[in-house]
Amino acid sequence: MKNNTIIYFIFFLTITLYTFSQPKELLIIDTDAGNDDYRAIILMTKLKNYDIKAITLSDGTLFPDKGAIRVETLLNCLGIKNISIGVGKKTLYNKPIWRKYAENIPWSSCYTDSLSKKTFPLAKNILTTLLNEAKNNSVTIACLGSMSNLFETLKENQDLFNKIKQIIWYNSIDIKHGTNYVFEPKAADFILNNNIPIYIINAIKDKKNFYSDDYIQRIKNIKTKHAKEICFQLNYFYKINEISHVKCWDELCALYLANSDYFVTKENVKAPQIKFVVDYDDEKLQQLLLQLLSGTYQPRKHVVFSTFPTDSIFYPDDVNQIKDKIINKYGEEEFMLGTIASEIHNHIGIYTIIGVKMGLFAREVLNANKNQITVTSYSGKAMPLACINDGIMVSTGSTPAYSLFNVCDTTAKPSATFCFKKKCVRLTLKKEIHETISNEIQDAVFKYSISSNEYWKIIRKLALHYWLELDRVNIFEIEYL
Repeated sequence: MKNNTIIYFIFFLTITLYTFSQPKELLIIDTDAGNDDYRAIILMTKLKNYDIKAITLSDGTLFPDKGAIRVETLLNCLGIKNISIGVGKKTLYNKPIWRKYAENIPWSSCYTDSLSKKTFPLAKNILTTLLNEAKNNSVTIACLGSMSNLFETLKENQDLFNKIKQIIWYNSIDIKHGTNYVFEPKAADFILNNNIPIYIINAIKDKKNFYSDDYIQRIKNIKTKHAKEICFQLNYFYKINEISHVKCWDELCALYLANSDYFVTKENVKAPQIKFVVDYDDEKLQQLLLQLLSGTYQPRKHVVFSTFPTDSIFYPDDVNQIKDKIINKYGEEEFMLGTIASEIHNHIGIYTIIGVKMGLFAREVLNANKNQITVTSYSGKAMPLACINDGIMVSTGSTPAYSLFNVCDTTAKPSATFCFKKKCVRLTLKKEIHETISNEIQDAVFKYSISSNEYWKIIRKLALHYWLELDRVNIFEIEYL
């Protein structure tokens, strides 16, 4: 039974490699600046699996230009830069009856009127640029208001529909009676009638009070900027005795993006690309919200596993002797990547582990996610030095399939160049370390035939030793190009 378990584990490890090549997904937020949108945007900025490229303002709770000022103020307060802000058309001159009330609700503790006369770019222009630059089926739109900005963008260039992976829309399940539909019916009908996956999120009426006094106190106990800003607004509601008005509405869109497993969806029979949220686990969502605010939230990292197996039953004795030490010294990710690389490489090799450490360190130096770095390896195509290539590909996700990995076979040295955006760095294994490893491999070749079991036993022992002893931060010469 134990042998079968290990066989299945090895099989799934190979499949799991795909997970490590996934970059952050692109996210665009569209909002009408409702008070619950404020909380939703704060939570979305804490999503580690999404990269927010823009926040666009549609007409609704506030006019778009007024909402843009509040969004920019909030982002400044949170210390967040490089998110584009755009404004849509003013369409609701018969303003919602709650607009006056909403205008008095604070959007951050940093608010000033210094931005009141600022002019923002058009939402349509920002959306067009971002969608044109994106790959097909790669952009998620979190729509917290009407569909007006998407409508203005896509009606002029319907090819951009191909760039959208999914739309998360807060609206009633009874679509045509939902506020965000009523704000701009023509826009909603246009988007809904195209073949884009749309998830309609709505608060379930019979759920318990999400923001109970006890729960709000738990948020107040979190010492982060994001928790502070949510509490700043909640304190305002307490002050004006309107805490009963605070419900978990658009925040559900952020929580859905964080973990859709906590939601139950149902297909629209007539339009199966449209799915409705019909239930959710509110206790798990409360915990998820706290994790987002505290920074302890971790997105799902695996395709097959909910967590990567580290139980000793899965590993032979020699790996178990160093497994926990590696995790404690270098982090669980290095252990996972080293394990996967070794399984694919079909043995634990010294240079394979060096390659894992090199690729992981390059990602840290460049502040890049997996599947984003262009790699040129100078280790050649001959073993044993070429084994570095397997380790680099696993730890960076920069595989030939993504056209991100190249091997220069005119040289043979433990070195590679890594480029992300406009920044490049070359990492080279330090000379003294390379010489020591080369001499030990030559000694093993001299003593035993390379095809003998004894040779591979020595290589495995050396590889485990170097895995534990070599800190990726200290073993490479760094050259910034």
